[in-house]
Amino acid sequence: MTAGDVEVAARAARAAAGALVALRGCGLGGRPLGDAGDAAAQEAIVAVLTAERPDDVVFSEEAVDDRRRLAASRVWIVDPLDGTREYGEEDRHDWAVHVALWSSGELTAAAVALPGLGELLLTDPAPRLPARADGPVRIAVSRSRPPPSPMRSPRRSAPSSCRWGRPATRPSRWPAARSTPTCTPVACTSGTPPRRWPSPGPPG
Repeated sequence: MTAGDVEVAARAARAAAGALVALRGCGLGGRPLGDAGDAAAQEAIVAVLTAERPDDVVFSEEAVDDRRRLAASRVWIVDPLDGTREYGEEDRHDWAVHVALWSSGELTAAAVALPGLGELLLTDPAPRLPARADGPVRIAVSRSRPPPSPMRSPRRSAPSSCRWGRPATRPSRWPAARSTPTCTPVACTSGTPPRRWPSPGPPG
């Protein structure tokens, strides 16, 4: 029985997640671990997609651009390790694996693996939004690209901010998103009503 596209995305994301978790226990750290993680996750994803969807094109942040994607009707858009810097830092979990399928002009299947949290988000079933937390609004901002000026709330109360790695600050609803790490959040939340997400945890 041929696996559906969402299942293939899930298998690819799980394979990369497994490779990344195993590699993190091999004694490397910092940039060397990040570089090794990029390569290992890329290899794991390509192995799954080559076996399951040999006729499709793969467009990856960690590979030479395959120009066939410009005319192809099916393109897998992947970021094998989003948050390379965080992955190389001990005890951080804000890094992810992104696998999305662009088919006939639409994002049709995707998986986002969060190996540090043991989670996998899929297009189907769409992820459920958590309940709104009590207390002041907390806004997750990029730790490497924080906003240059203080943030203001329409309620005139100063929101607090927590700095996270790239995966935690991706837009969850951005219809024009076409870059490799934003395709998967858009596809996975395509069936979920947009809403303000609470902070994923304490600031890093």
